[in-house]
Amino acid sequence: MAELLDDDPLADPATGLGDTTQRLLDAAVVLFSDKGFEATRTRDITAQAGLSPAAMYVHFASKEDVLFRLVEHAVANTLTIIEAAVAPHHEPVDRIRALVTAFSILHARSYRRARIAQYESRHLAPGHHEIVAAIRRRIRQAAVAEVRAGIERGVFTVADPRVAVLAMMSLGIDICRWYRPGGEFTPEELGDINADLVLRILRAPGY
Repeated sequence: MAELLDDDPLADPATGLGDTTQRLLDAAVVLFSDKGFEATRTRDITAQAGLSPAAMYVHFASKEDVLFRLVEHAVANTLTIIEAAVAPHHEPVDRIRALVTAFSILHARSYRRARIAQYESRHLAPGHHEIVAAIRRRIRQAAVAEVRAGIERGVFTVADPRVAVLAMMSLGIDICRWYRPGGEFTPEELGDINADLVLRILRAPGY
């Protein structure tokens, strides 16, 4: 079975899960990220986890339920991480830098899970999709609020914070599409690069 990154902050999709449930989720991460949701069969997941085919339905209602568990945790964890990243800072430039850096690092370190959340969530059932969409709206609203606060204080001069946030999020999200450990950039370097780019987009002083 392929291993997840040791430093992946989403390596445990939920605390308190039983070993079998965790093994199924970890197996699904590898398969959904590498093959895609549609091309992965439930039998593939149980085989990857080293379990019998019947094990899946003891712990999950369906393959889509597995996807939902992974995506919901990924987006909820993203919200928690960016809120924690900005909390110690008071100046708009520092808060945006912290937000973008944390968002970018997360999408590198957790590239498999981020890839699933970004590119496979279209397969979620309508009710599950709305739950995930509501969390994503909170992430976007948090980022827009940070940019607007900087505009109000005269630090950022970008015309439309909503467009700026779309660019900001796109820079981070795209990392999970191509990132591989041991590549040209470390997650931390990508965080710094993206933070500088976003501050230029926002027309922050000195950028």
